[in-house]
Amino acid sequence: MTSLAETMRADLAQALRERDMTRVKVLRTTLAAIGNAEAVEGVSSVEGVVGYGDVSRRSLTDEDVVGIVAGEVEEWESALAEYSSIGQEQRAEGLRRELQILRGYLGDG
Repeated sequence: MTSLAETMRADLAQALRERDMTRVKVLRTTLAAIGNAEAVEGVSSVEGVVGYGDVSRRSLTDEDVVGIVAGEVEEWESALAEYSSIGQEQRAEGLRRELQILRGYLGDG
């Protein structure tokens, strides 16, 4: 069974091949959030650390990843509401498209 993060990484590669820049943006942003969550706690910088390339990362469950994606959806929704409230409809429409992509990974897109 493929994990959600692995599926998203594969979809990113496909989006890059297809030059689907909206999907690329959504996936890169979300995968960066996942990567941040995997980072080792308490290590703010690995510069100068011997063998820093071998620093282990936390292993996230699919439930953890779903939680991160859900958090990203909340952030996108907040930004969408803000842009809509100030009349920036062109930007709001872009966020709606991005949200649709992101919600697809939660099964409600």
